[in-house]
Amino acid sequence: MKVEHDKKKQKFWIKLDSYEAVLMYAKKGKRLDFYHIYVPDPFRNQGLAARILITAFKYAKKEGYRVIPSCPFIAGDFLPRFPKYQDLVEKGEFPFAS
Repeated sequence: MKVEHDKKKQKFWIKLDSYEAVLMYAKKGKRLDFYHIYVPDPFRNQGLAARILITAFKYAKKEGYRVIPSCPFIAGDFLPRFPKYQDLVEKGEFPFAS
């Protein structure tokens, strides 16, 4: 399963039969707000959210973006398990509050 990136629709996603697992983000300047991640019930607990988020954080790092993890799952579950991405994180919440 390949993670795709649609810059126009501002999402990272994986096609899953007739479903999709998706990370939605908003962009402002050099900041990306990762505000919603969704994995359909039949595909949960298989590491898909982490796969999408790792791809998204790698993209942010490569392109010089800071990341606001306003999605509670990202801030409270993903980042504690993957602290190496903490250096990209900026405080704030949707939509780009300081």
